[in-house]
Amino acid sequence: MAASGIGASDIIVASVGGAKYGARLLWALALGAFLKFLLSEGLARWQLATGTTALEGWARHLPRWVLPLFLMYLVVWSIAVSGALVSGCGLAIENISGGAVPRSWGGLAHAALAFALIVPGRTNCFMQVMRPLIAVMFFSIVLCAALTFREPMAVARGLMVPSIPINGIPYVLSLVGGIGGSVTLLSYNYLLREEGRVDVLSIRAVRWDLAVAYLLTAVFGLSVMLIADRVFFTAGVAITDATAVTRMAAQLGELLGPAGFYIYSLGFWAAVVASLVGVWQTVPSIFAEGFALWRKLEPEPREQARRSNGVPYRAALSFMAVASVPFALLGRPVLVVVVFTIVSSLFVPFVAATLLYLNNLNNRVTWSAAVRHNGRTTNVLLWLVLVLFVAIGALEISALFHSPVG
Repeated sequence: MAASGIGASDIIVASVGGAKYGARLLWALALGAFLKFLLSEGLARWQLATGTTALEGWARHLPRWVLPLFLMYLVVWSIAVSGALVSGCGLAIENISGGAVPRSWGGLAHAALAFALIVPGRTNCFMQVMRPLIAVMFFSIVLCAALTFREPMAVARGLMVPSIPINGIPYVLSLVGGIGGSVTLLSYNYLLREEGRVDVLSIRAVRWDLAVAYLLTAVFGLSVMLIADRVFFTAGVAITDATAVTRMAAQLGELLGPAGFYIYSLGFWAAVVASLVGVWQTVPSIFAEGFALWRKLEPEPREQARRSNGVPYRAALSFMAVASVPFALLGRPVLVVVVFTIVSSLFVPFVAATLLYLNNLNNRVTWSAAVRHNGRTTNVLLWLVLVLFVAIGALEISALFHSPVG
């Protein structure tokens, strides 16, 4: 789930933030990872207390129009995320090959391979592919950060002393929102169900899962920022969203030699491929369950619908794969990534708002000593998430209409 939430947009946002402000905004990225952990923990806690997923909670306890509105949003989000991830894969393979493999054909090839991997519905095969991808993406980027690491006191200040540079609020909000996923936050509900961990006794293991996942997410994002600090900010090199990935690889090649170029490029490739495979594996389950709830199916048919060999699941997977094709041929991968970032930013405040409502229901939900409803601190933090991500969404939408993107 954590790997699914780290894609090209996260790397671009962290690269541009580090290039512009160095290590000063490390705290913002760390805060973003913590807030995504908070949301994921709330979604998991709801499932362990009630035995139902977040979608089932929305269908049962929220107004009837919420579910169809979410499904319409999910269609738009799925088109945007599929396009962004396939375009990111094309950009990654074009960069590694030095242009020998065009990004359009590279993106299409990755889409075909991901679809062929997932459509048989073999979870073990999915995990066997994801583990090495996660290892490569994490250790490649962390290794580059370690090889370029300088000024530990500046890094400590950037992490521990929050500061906002002049005109830096947009970058702070982008870093807070640009790590850890959006709709993929719901994926953990389905991974828990597949593993049979949906009772209150699993709460400690679940929190450990999520803590490790978002700690690694934060370390990954912080490593990207530290690399950008060293190769761009310290050197006085300006970059844009459109040049972040290719310039980062080139600068590392100059600083560390050819090995630096290929280690970083391989890490970026593994990150976007892991995100593509993870999203296409789990999001069709959200589609299938939403469809079943909209049709008001009983629990057993609903369970059949969301299984990987069910017709709704495979229809959703096929839709996401086909929707990615035009974006692979578009030739403007960063524009697709930016549009995806904007669409994604609208979902997080919705999750925060629903958790403020669902996880404070005392009269219709049985809470135990092990799995409790929201405490006062959790509610305050969820309000913070709601306000911050509404601001992020407004900022991203405004930027789309005022800044040309390559």
